[in-house]
Amino acid sequence: MSNNNQVPPVESMTHERAIELAKTLASTIRQQVNQAEALRRQPEEMIEDLVRSGLLRLLTPKRWGGHELTFDTVIPVTLELAKADASSGWCSSLFMIHSWLLAHFPEAAQHEVWASNPDALIATSLFPAGQASEADGGYRLSGSWGWASGVDSCHWIALSAKIAASAADKGPQLRAFLLPRQNFQIQDTWFVAGLAASGSNQVVVEDVFVPFERSVPLQELLQGHAPGLHLNPSPLYQIPLALAYPSVVPAAILGTALGAYEIWREASRSKWRQPMPQQVAALARHQIRLAETSAELDAAYLLLQRAVEVLRLARAISPELHNRTRRDYAYIVRLCLNAIERLYLNSGAGSNYVSNPLQRYWRDIHAMAGHTGVSFDAAGEAFGRFELGLPPDPQDLFAPSSKDG
Repeated sequence: MSNNNQVPPVESMTHERAIELAKTLASTIRQQVNQAEALRRQPEEMIEDLVRSGLLRLLTPKRWGGHELTFDTVIPVTLELAKADASSGWCSSLFMIHSWLLAHFPEAAQHEVWASNPDALIATSLFPAGQASEADGGYRLSGSWGWASGVDSCHWIALSAKIAASAADKGPQLRAFLLPRQNFQIQDTWFVAGLAASGSNQVVVEDVFVPFERSVPLQELLQGHAPGLHLNPSPLYQIPLALAYPSVVPAAILGTALGAYEIWREASRSKWRQPMPQQVAALARHQIRLAETSAELDAAYLLLQRAVEVLRLARAISPELHNRTRRDYAYIVRLCLNAIERLYLNSGAGSNYVSNPLQRYWRDIHAMAGHTGVSFDAAGEAFGRFELGLPPDPQDLFAPSSKDG
């Protein structure tokens, strides 16, 4: 594949311009939140606005028409979108990180996706729920995968599966596969309480052929020597998958918590306590709860900023920083859960009305907090093992690779 295959970029994007666009889009997103929840996915007009803005190309390589900016921009953009609606922030950030992931696939796969459509949206479900077998020129893939957020709007999907072991193999090999929309079915299974508008449906693949050039060993992605890196040598794509991929999860959760805090604070200014009229904002206990919530969210923000600083180190991230950052991702989520619980429980019975956005923020944060990439048990164990001088759990896919640091 010739390296001359390049796509002209959309309008030049800067960090400041991206934040400005995110804030503008957020005001539009707020007007479509109820529609999105009813649809149980992102409305097409919302997706079109995001694509037209160019924000979904933030992590797409320049050679394919992207902006090739960094997580210094992606994280605050995610915060702004999630303040307006968790599902929108969630799906948008995943679309961006999935483009980052595609940059690690073989050049032929990148060309097939981006040469004709630099705005192609990619879903993923990387838990190896499927089975694959070797075939002439590639693999035959079958299986059923869940949690494919935003899949209804996507042109492609990346899925993981186990390759049946041969006699000469030590065991099954895990690989990621890239499939076009016509090669998978979407099952409408997303009937949920939280993150309802993310459309995280089930996908099914039935004995589909996937050529070698649209597949990559999962271990190569995790260890930082995936085939696409020679084509995209920027430090952006050298960041360990185990830190880059889950980074947008605490960002979406923190953005949602900040959105809930702003709503609660504004409501507190005009709310009166009954039966003896008393302004809620004048209550000392309310002021103290606001202060504690604000402190937790500030702490979460500072941890996220520190994590972004670590991501800038790319391949030079040490095992110590890797484990600390992974722990911080999970602790950000814990801080946000504490904050949303306090806000919800101190909002009175009115917070239970469907018309009150606070209940949606509460539901959405709890749904996002279940993501395996921000499990405090897993991250805490990994951090504890490192601090105590023990080797990583060999089954831990998010552990530092031998190339880190």
